[in-house]
Amino acid sequence: MYPYDNPLKIPKVEKAVTLWTHPDGLVLGSIYLHLGDAERSRAEDPWAIMNDHDDFLVVRRQEPEELRFYNKASLIRVEYAEDELYVAESGKDLPCRVHLMDGSVIEGAMRKSLPPERSRLYDYMNSDNPRFLKLYVEAGAVCLVNKSYVGYIMTREPALA
Repeated sequence: MYPYDNPLKIPKVEKAVTLWTHPDGLVLGSIYLHLGDAERSRAEDPWAIMNDHDDFLVVRRQEPEELRFYNKASLIRVEYAEDELYVAESGKDLPCRVHLMDGSVIEGAMRKSLPPERSRLYDYMNSDNPRFLKLYVEAGAVCLVNKSYVGYIMTREPALA
């Protein structure tokens, strides 16, 4: 038995995002994530979509309200909220400051579970060769940064609590 009303429809959910595109600038809208199923307990991760083999991303813009297909190479960064539960389980914090080619600076932390001998910021930036780096910028907020637009990345001291 198919768990959804229409067996021809691919079950997806919209995820609100803020895109920074070249040359348009700020774009508010939503991307589409596959829903969780028997193999996945939750919806697809935007980071996985941005780093998959597809060259284009479907975006439902807010203003004007329309569907667009953005070339991922033209996306500078993608910002969205992430569930705190999943943020906590994603590995060791690697505090950093990302300097983009347009002069923007994004402060946050990269996280990934890596073996102790390969757990430096350098190792994360060069592991798995993703197109977009995942940066946790504040509680529950994520910024995916296109590595093609990064000028340089600096380490920084973690914030004192």
